[in-house]
Amino acid sequence: MSRHLPVFEHPGQRCRPVCREYADGQRLEAHWHEAGQLVFAVRGIMELQGAQGFWVLSPQQGLWVPAGVPHSLRARGAVSLRTLYVHQDVQGLPEVTQSLMVTPLLRELLLRARPIDEDTPADSHDALLMTLLLAEVRRARDLPLRLAMPAEPRLQKLCAAVLARPGDERSLEAWGQAVGASVRTLARLFRSELGCTFQHWRQQARMLAALPRLEQGEPVGHVAAELGYASPAAFAKAFRRLMGCAPSAFGAI
Repeated sequence: MSRHLPVFEHPGQRCRPVCREYADGQRLEAHWHEAGQLVFAVRGIMELQGAQGFWVLSPQQGLWVPAGVPHSLRARGAVSLRTLYVHQDVQGLPEVTQSLMVTPLLRELLLRARPIDEDTPADSHDALLMTLLLAEVRRARDLPLRLAMPAEPRLQKLCAAVLARPGDERSLEAWGQAVGASVRTLARLFRSELGCTFQHWRQQARMLAALPRLEQGEPVGHVAAELGYASPAAFAKAFRRLMGCAPSAFGAI
């Protein structure tokens, strides 16, 4: 059962940015808000789970959660979180939970935003910043990639290590030696807990790691090499298969 956590300080408030720090492993159990919510980790990795799926959020990737949608959070490592709560009457924002690319401009706006309410003059600095911020949220690129995470301790340890170093090229057999499980056991756990093979899961993890780097203009060839691909062409093929577009759509080649 999820609980309601109020977010606005008074009835007239329209948008409220909030800063929070989470320690490694800290959880916020299932809850919901009367406002839409943009969740963004400036530092660290945040897991968010809801009825519509499971997301692993890294810096430069945010998640929009509509008003009334139950969700839970867990920090993997120390996390500096920036959340923007938006009154549900504000128009033009996503109607479903979805992952969004946080551009450098959107990031800076989130860091500088101040609360506004119905009495805030429309031409004030705070109101103008918020207007631009919401415009950036509306135009932010929707990321179709969601990454499942396991509950089984050995598989959890393996997946956390891959997320920390997505370019690690160790085989499933080598990972089994590291976490204390056979190849057969790990392969079975990947299928039963995550619904995919180890190779497919690692591909998705690498795409999540690649997106913010491409968005910041890092060359595709360098990203491919850092993430363990034999060539830019191999990386581009995997990227297109998972993301539905070429890496160049996210940055410069």
